[in-house]
Amino acid sequence: MATWADASGEDATVMALAHLLQWSGGSRPASAVGYIYQEEGGSMHRWVVQSHGGVQNFVAAHPEAFVLEPMKPGERCPTIRLRNAWEQSSAPVCHYFRAGRCNKGMGCKFSHAGLTPTMCQAFDNLRMESLRSQVEYYLSDDNLANDAFFQAMIRGSSGGWIPITAFLGCPRMKQLGASASEIVAALRWSTQLQLREWPEGAEEVRRKAPLPEQQAKRAPAPTKEESLEERPLTLLKDCSDGWQAVVEDLQRRSFCFHKHRTASETTLEEEFSLLLASTQWETLRSKAGAVTRSTAWYVVPGCCCRYTYGEASVQPREKPEWLYSIEARILGHMCGLCKDDWPNSVNMNLYEDEGLFRGCQVDCRIISASWGATRRFEIALKDRGHISGKPSIFHDTLQGITLESGDVCSMEGAFQRHYSHQLAKGAAGAEAAQRPASEGIHYGNARINLTWRYIVSHKPYCPEARNDPKPLQQ
Repeated sequence: MATWADASGEDATVMALAHLLQWSGGSRPASAVGYIYQEEGGSMHRWVVQSHGGVQNFVAAHPEAFVLEPMKPGERCPTIRLRNAWEQSSAPVCHYFRAGRCNKGMGCKFSHAGLTPTMCQAFDNLRMESLRSQVEYYLSDDNLANDAFFQAMIRGSSGGWIPITAFLGCPRMKQLGASASEIVAALRWSTQLQLREWPEGAEEVRRKAPLPEQQAKRAPAPTKEESLEERPLTLLKDCSDGWQAVVEDLQRRSFCFHKHRTASETTLEEEFSLLLASTQWETLRSKAGAVTRSTAWYVVPGCCCRYTYGEASVQPREKPEWLYSIEARILGHMCGLCKDDWPNSVNMNLYEDEGLFRGCQVDCRIISASWGATRRFEIALKDRGHISGKPSIFHDTLQGITLESGDVCSMEGAFQRHYSHQLAKGAAGAEAAQRPASEGIHYGNARINLTWRYIVSHKPYCPEARNDPKPLQQ
């Protein structure tokens, strides 16, 4: 069976880069080409790339295999993406060419896709290798120890067999564009799994080793942070009364407090209407064009830092005069802060922590107030070492509170470094959203949230950057 290592010269460099992209989920920044220089034959790969005038020219010279995607906001270099099989040509592939036996050359009406037979075979093998290893990972001891879905499927079947079609809905398999027949073909080479290929269309696979015990992953011992005695920290509960602790984690220097509304229903309804009508909302859309939410980003005079949310960049606007009365009630009356200590920015309807605030590096205070429909707010410890490599949480630490119209929530200290927070999703969140905020106020499902934060690291283009203080609390 030919592999990418069987290729030589420029073909070998193409296959080495394809191998790197395949195992990275299909794409990597252009700078990642440096990894193939460290492999066997790396000096030859470097020479091939340099002979084309650099990475971008090398990728452009092989459009049959790669796509160079333009830089997005915040990226330092373009991204190289491995072409999907169906992208490589609009014409059907010439199977004789793939087998090295096509003698029609340019006269062939089927696609040769610019690849040599060795490279075509290597691409196929690379794909089969990815599919096989992915299914082996799903049924591995490491994954099954925490994967309730496949654990339940194995325990609920006769003999531990899992239908091949069960893997088609997994995100990684969707990303690879896998079909059931391809997975079956890939698993014929597996030494860890047993494949049953009958009846046709109902193929199944199972582990050869005994099933491991499922383990609930527990949160580790707290990461030691400086104590409040070593480095004092003024919390909002020290500035005003009525705060209820949601998280008071002294060892992680992480705090979250909740305060029920103190304003009348009439005041909340007036503020909701004012925010709805007076805010200069910007509409955010998904890649498909659907409206996801509206947002606004207000800063103090002199600041011109843009707010980035995914691929969207929101222009700053100077805090309007009409916002003062709301800030005076929330920040002044409810939080007990004097005007000089008020946060210098307010973000409406967005919840992500950004580099402007350095919330994962230094003590950070976030103040969040809600108007409108009731929602469930969830908090949990971050699991940075999850086996998937993606952001996750320790589910045994998950807890939530109900935020009603007029409620205020604070997140302080190193909370952003150790904890994740979000509005509840699924049935729980939907159920809470359907409940009225309070008797006498009718918002429907509409909800407005204002999140105040302290910009401590202005963008380089912002005039206020020269005034950035050394990292302190806020």
